[in-house]
Amino acid sequence: MAQSDENLANLDLNGLRAEIDDIDQALQSLIIRRTKVVQAVGAYKDRVIAAGGKVKVPYRPAREARIMRTLVDRHDGAFPKTALIQIWREMIAAGTRLEAPYTVALCRNADGVDCWELARLNFGCLNEIVEFDTPREAFYALEEGRAAVGVFPKPELGEAQPWWTLLSDDSPVRIVSKLPFGGRPVGRGEQTEGFVLAAIELEESGDDRTLFIVSLPNEISMDTARKKIANGIDGSAILGFSADETGDRRFVLVDVPGFFCNRAEVFQRALTDQGLDPEGLSVVGAYGVPIPEDALS
Repeated sequence: MAQSDENLANLDLNGLRAEIDDIDQALQSLIIRRTKVVQAVGAYKDRVIAAGGKVKVPYRPAREARIMRTLVDRHDGAFPKTALIQIWREMIAAGTRLEAPYTVALCRNADGVDCWELARLNFGCLNEIVEFDTPREAFYALEEGRAAVGVFPKPELGEAQPWWTLLSDDSPVRIVSKLPFGGRPVGRGEQTEGFVLAAIELEESGDDRTLFIVSLPNEISMDTARKKIANGIDGSAILGFSADETGDRRFVLVDVPGFFCNRAEVFQRALTDQGLDPEGLSVVGAYGVPIPEDALS
């Protein structure tokens, strides 16, 4: 029988261990119950599909972001929040796998940096991680359905052949999450950041940022573009840039606060008001803002 916090001080070591055993049994029973509910969700989706309807894919990064934020907000006590998040990460990944097993694509940037630790932390211990030699190969695996999600290193300013230039209106693949979301790996990979790509619908999490690829005339300097973009919508930042093959224009990856996936014209108008007048602008992703480090302490 569960003891009150006040009674714990009156228990000997055997009594305390018995209390832990009771709690473990209750936790496992709840996990079993949770799994049955997850399976019921999968069965419901199967019925909807059989009737000709459409359902969302099992991987829902915006919903996961809301779950993790709620966990942190309501948590109390000495148990580390990052460990709490990881417990839920494993449960969510295992539940998603029950609906549909999936593969995680991984690649390195030009400096040999990958996001293996971030991928394992975010997608659990059961899902297969496949490393590809180049970002292009990993991207094509997503387009062709050979991988459900991909974890790509965070873009670097000025890097040659950045992977984000593969994103386009002609591809269903989008940036859908930023890692780490709630706590960094310890040791190897603890300074690594990355983005998750997947061919899924973009959804709001309640606190989001949107990613655009903007086409600008080449005569506009990067300093000018950076200042005008930041002035257009406060908090916007350039994550990368790349010249096109003709050299007449450059493509800029811009990270903008807010969810603009259904109202890209707002950002377009903000840039025009700053005198940039972009030649083209496309939404290539959106992600829930990661939990700040100080909120996890």
